[in-house]
Amino acid sequence: MGCIQGNENVDKLAKAALNRTSTSGKLICYSDLKPKINTYIKSVWQRDWDAKGANKLHEVLPNLGEDLHRRGEGAGRKLETAMCRLRVGHTWLTQSYLLKNEQQPFCYACDSLYTVRHILIECPDFQDTRRKYFSVTDMYRLFREVNPSRIVGYLKDLGVYGKI
Repeated sequence: MGCIQGNENVDKLAKAALNRTSTSGKLICYSDLKPKINTYIKSVWQRDWDAKGANKLHEVLPNLGEDLHRRGEGAGRKLETAMCRLRVGHTWLTQSYLLKNEQQPFCYACDSLYTVRHILIECPDFQDTRRKYFSVTDMYRLFREVNPSRIVGYLKDLGVYGKI
């Protein structure tokens, strides 16, 4: 019968531990180790996430486990869905070209790729409209400091909210 080598090793170690007669004298409940294990696992994930820092999500969520869900007054499902799409950077407006098998759209005003970041933060053509709603200069601060209803108001003023 073919046994998995790792399982055989674990079985041997478990049997050896049962036969040990000496202990350190201190018994530790497994539940006392959970916070340390969770902290260690989170630090490994965070290190891996930081190593991939060149992606658009890292700017929005540099610290794993951080809550991004700021709700506007009377926030409903539509607003929550729009905010989630904006945070992730995947909207119909900016990503539909993939489904349509077209070229990625460019902003004609400044000849840049048409991305969520470009619309919300960078485009100089939208600067005057943007100033009416918020004045942050990065995605991190946008999703922490600006009320979601202000972001939606900005997108409606641009006439693109329906394409989010």
